[in-house]
Amino acid sequence: MVLERVPLASSGRNEAWLRDFLLRHPEALPAAEIDPAYANPIPVCRELATPAGPMDALFVNRHGALTIVECKLWRNPQARREVVGQILDYAKELARWHYEDLQREVSRSLRRGGNALFNLVADRAPDVDEAVFVDAVGRNLRSGRFLLLVAGDGIREGTEGIVQFMHGHSGMRFAFGLVEMAGYELPGGQLLVQPRVLARTVAVERTVVRIVDAIAPAAGGLGETADSDTEIDADPGDLPAPVRRRDPAAIEADRRFWEQFVRGLRLDDPSQPPPRRKGVGWARYELSTTDAWITAYRARSLDLLGTYADFRGESGARLYAAIEAERPDVDAILSAAWPGSVPEWGETAPHSKWIALRLRVPGDWSDEEQARHAAWLAAAGNAFVNALRPRIQRILSELRGV
Repeated sequence: MVLERVPLASSGRNEAWLRDFLLRHPEALPAAEIDPAYANPIPVCRELATPAGPMDALFVNRHGALTIVECKLWRNPQARREVVGQILDYAKELARWHYEDLQREVSRSLRRGGNALFNLVADRAPDVDEAVFVDAVGRNLRSGRFLLLVAGDGIREGTEGIVQFMHGHSGMRFAFGLVEMAGYELPGGQLLVQPRVLARTVAVERTVVRIVDAIAPAAGGLGETADSDTEIDADPGDLPAPVRRRDPAAIEADRRFWEQFVRGLRLDDPSQPPPRRKGVGWARYELSTTDAWITAYRARSLDLLGTYADFRGESGARLYAAIEAERPDVDAILSAAWPGSVPEWGETAPHSKWIALRLRVPGDWSDEEQARHAAWLAAAGNAFVNALRPRIQRILSELRGV
């Protein structure tokens, strides 16, 4: 019986359909044929957020080998060049990440807490050691060692030109493959999809450059503020503005609240240190520089909760400006922290700038209400860490030429 070849881009199918098909059927990816190190890929997630945009699909195997897949139902040769350039951009961004960055973004994408990436692998391979797996993924990220697969139908000609295009993108240890997903119609209307490897990096000369971890705190900036028995009691634009509070019972209640808050806090980014109580009414998350930090606070006299990022000094102002250039993406992450969250951006002086979320909480601060306070502060703090920490690390690396 001769099967009729049918284009995948028919009957309502599109690139999203192909992406979801491969996530459901990872065995259709000829990863081992291109490089045995990437055999048996396990689906991780779709639309993983990166600074270069959301990648179509991410896979990993039990050995920590990462496969990035970009799907394209080909229409013209220019589109082929664009999709190859795009997947290379994703790889370059991932090569800047640590394991914690990848874990954070996978957890956000899947909306799962904990080490979501490892847990996906452990579900398929329970004998995998978590520490060994984390170390392997971390090494692959640092060295830029990935399998990049461009999958689509109708790839007929021009593959040599695409491989030549990649010669100008050396610097990582990636393997690359062009995979044609040929569709055939079966009796009864079912679809048979046959993968074919059309090009792979056996023909690509690659320069290997080791990417070194080199994110260090920025020089200068403001030092750590000394602890004090004060309560932050002002609008974000004026923070921090301490007001002395002498009620011992209130101070003790506040101490218990923040201790319980820190104990129960679960962040998507496992490398972010938990916040530390700095005085009555507030706690601080340290970031990768002394020029910026995140503060969570409760102001009882104003019926107000808040979380804000503070940028101080000339270096802090430069960080703020670079982050403000990505404001739509930052706002999207912060707005998702809690229903009705609206990020605010402002400054109290040329070299004192801030980004804030606030929540009005009128009424008696009962135990039930304080549990709501903790939930809101946890969601807001997690969102600020997710939005700012990787950006600050990337910006600092770029400033140092890493």
